[in-house]
Amino acid sequence: MRTKRCVSLLLAAALALSLAGCGANGDNSKGKGGAMTIAPAQLSQEEQALADLLALGMEAYHIFDFQVEGAKSIHLRAYELADGEWKCVNHGVLEAAGGAGRVALTFGKMTEGVRMACKDASGVYSSEVTMAAGDDAASMTFATSTLTESAKIELDQEIPLAVQIATTKNEIRSYEVGYFHMPREYAKHGYEHVYAITVTFSAGAASEPLPESSPAQPSPAE
Repeated sequence: MRTKRCVSLLLAAALALSLAGCGANGDNSKGKGGAMTIAPAQLSQEEQALADLLALGMEAYHIFDFQVEGAKSIHLRAYELADGEWKCVNHGVLEAAGGAGRVALTFGKMTEGVRMACKDASGVYSSEVTMAAGDDAASMTFATSTLTESAKIELDQEIPLAVQIATTKNEIRSYEVGYFHMPREYAKHGYEHVYAITVTFSAGAASEPLPESSPAQPSPAE
């Protein structure tokens, strides 16, 4: 079973990076809101044909095209919610060349592994992280939210791309990914696990520490 999962993740990584390579060489600004935006990718015919050839369902692939100016590094971070605050469990960085690029996340249940990949004209970064779930993972229900529309990029500001809840509770309240900045909204429901993946386009070089994130926004009034 473990070997099968590893092979699946390797195929997933190959597809994600192949799609990233195709997207980064094209003009991604059309229909994406212009410079300084990130949005769900629209696959070309060639990309869709590759996905069909590998016979892998695209529901596991969450792919985003971006246009950015002035960024010197791109940061991908994976989080788990702990005591009402986000705890970073994985952080990867790519030197940025500016212009067009693509971020690809590959996962079903994050407890079974997440492949994070990023590509622009400067090169490729990819990493795998598995979120901890404990012994009760098999009995959990998973609910996922992803970025579904174009978002404005501001340098050194985190942009949530995916949030996933894992819980044994019978009811799950679904939130759009923007609620990443309001972690107390998730915490108040007592979900056993909440995970998130974000991207940050930074004005600093990859070797420089990121500026501290902005304070979490207060929970909206009920």
